[in-house]
Amino acid sequence: MNVPTTPEQVLEYYREKLAHEQDSIRRCAGRWSRVAYLRGGLFLLFLAALLLGFADAWELGTVWWIVSAVLCIAFLVVAFIHEEMQTELRRATILSNMHRESIARCHRNWEKIAVNEIDVPPEFAPISKDLDLLGPSSVYKLLGVTRTPLGTETLKNWIICGALSDEIKLRQDAVAELKPEFEWRINFRLLCEQLTASQSGPSRFVQWCESPNWFAGRTWVLWLARMTSLISIAALLFFVTGLIPLVFAVGALLASCVINFAMSVVYAGSIHDVFNIISSRTDQASHYVTLFDMVSEFPAKSEKLQGLQSRLKRTENGAQPNMQRLGRLIALANMRNGWGFALYMIFEFLFFWDAHVLDLMERWKARIGPRARGWFADLGEWEALCALAKLAGDQPDWVFPSVQPAPSNGQAMVVGTKVGHPLLDEKRVPNDVQMGPPGTVLLVTGSNMSGKSTLLRSVGVNIVLAQMGSVVCAGSFSLPPLHIETSMRIADSLADGVSFFMAELKRLKSIVDIAKNHDGDNPRRMLFLLDEILQGTNSRERQIAVSRVVKKLIDENAIGAISTHDLDLATTEELKKACQTVHFSEQFHEVDGKKVMTFDYEMRAGIAETTNALKLLEMVGLGKDK
Repeated sequence: MNVPTTPEQVLEYYREKLAHEQDSIRRCAGRWSRVAYLRGGLFLLFLAALLLGFADAWELGTVWWIVSAVLCIAFLVVAFIHEEMQTELRRATILSNMHRESIARCHRNWEKIAVNEIDVPPEFAPISKDLDLLGPSSVYKLLGVTRTPLGTETLKNWIICGALSDEIKLRQDAVAELKPEFEWRINFRLLCEQLTASQSGPSRFVQWCESPNWFAGRTWVLWLARMTSLISIAALLFFVTGLIPLVFAVGALLASCVINFAMSVVYAGSIHDVFNIISSRTDQASHYVTLFDMVSEFPAKSEKLQGLQSRLKRTENGAQPNMQRLGRLIALANMRNGWGFALYMIFEFLFFWDAHVLDLMERWKARIGPRARGWFADLGEWEALCALAKLAGDQPDWVFPSVQPAPSNGQAMVVGTKVGHPLLDEKRVPNDVQMGPPGTVLLVTGSNMSGKSTLLRSVGVNIVLAQMGSVVCAGSFSLPPLHIETSMRIADSLADGVSFFMAELKRLKSIVDIAKNHDGDNPRRMLFLLDEILQGTNSRERQIAVSRVVKKLIDENAIGAISTHDLDLATTEELKKACQTVHFSEQFHEVDGKKVMTFDYEMRAGIAETTNALKLLEMVGLGKDK
């Protein structure tokens, strides 16, 4: 189908993809089971023919050997077909899960979305918790389609740190280019999923590239393997040509095999551990190569994507040819798995095969290894851009924000139209928002549950997305580079002996100190979002305290917003000239003789004119006694 251009078309696209893969799973599973029975039957027949050949049953020894050879070949062919079917079934299963998660993301069904676990830096934990950035139902979970460790780390760092206007523009151009490439992005993610499904992954591979050689301190093992290999080759030549007595040739060969067997018993396990770090399956290296191929062959036009491609293309120091060379070595290492096991055992006894393969790998590592981290870092950045592009493709009605260079004090403003909360589903209610210029504060008043906190989080989350280079949930959105600080979901700590009120005071003190220490040359403007602060004291003292806190932030040229139930806050001496007031309200209706309260979540100018606490008491049966 064509590229989806509406949210409804996006959902239909993923539903069709899911149905197709589920049908593939049903067909593959049925065929796979039948071929499995055939594979097992051929193996049993092969064993039976082999036994009959050894027994020379009915004096048909030669016939049984021929039959067993035919059955062996048939078994190998069927086993190969069976493995290919297993790969196809695995691929369809991964794709099915991917499309199911894409539908869940569109509906914001967080419990149906699986992402890689990440650690939240302690200094970022308050903002992450307040704005839902890295937790269970969060920006990270919305974007978390990255699967390689470096891709996930890149995405996390972008959420935490953001970027300045020049870098944001580069990312936006790259995301815009990747946005319509639904099929390409699905295939790219599929390869990443297949890599992470295996025992090892890019991070372990990179660690191996930067680690000391296995042969460091064990050089004698390699030299002994080389010596026994020469003895085995010479003995085989003498055995075939008859240049020396047979007993000497066989004796030398047996001695070499005994030494190699002993070294294999002692060292093969640790060598195989290295092989498993590099690639636990024979096809893993091919996945790496295919990923690099996909990235370098993408017809990139944006400066960002072209820059990432430059280190991965087919050049002498590029990722593609060197990973292909390593892939061939990995194929030799993985002879012990599957088809080549018998040949591997022969080579292991004759030459100590593992040592020679590892030596070739470590020679590759000495020449190329230091570049590997850069390759996978570029791949991780490409993966993070694909995550942003997926959000842009899945939300075609969202827009790229305008992030301006650092402005002068009088120009720092956040302005958005139809701003909605990105983590809510399609039922979200958008509002027009303006914060700034410096010297002002947006004061949001309104009843309980009317939408005040949601508005603050809507602005905060969209700012985080904007500074990642992503689209935002708005009709339009403009902002300067910003550093966000929040106080929204403060909790007390019995373990630390800190009350709710004291915990909130400490958080507010930290925000004010950050504002004071905000260097005038810092390209980021300070933005604060304070939600119902200082609830743990009486109303009169709370009003004075809140006014002082906000005044200190304004005096430091910070911009921001505060939500409150205190309808008189805007009239205090400190804030009456600075407040830009807006409010949310509730509506009451009679339904079947009962009073029902509803909210339209639409922001209006001015201070709220109503409260609903007493009405809520009546609605739950705690009103006046009759």
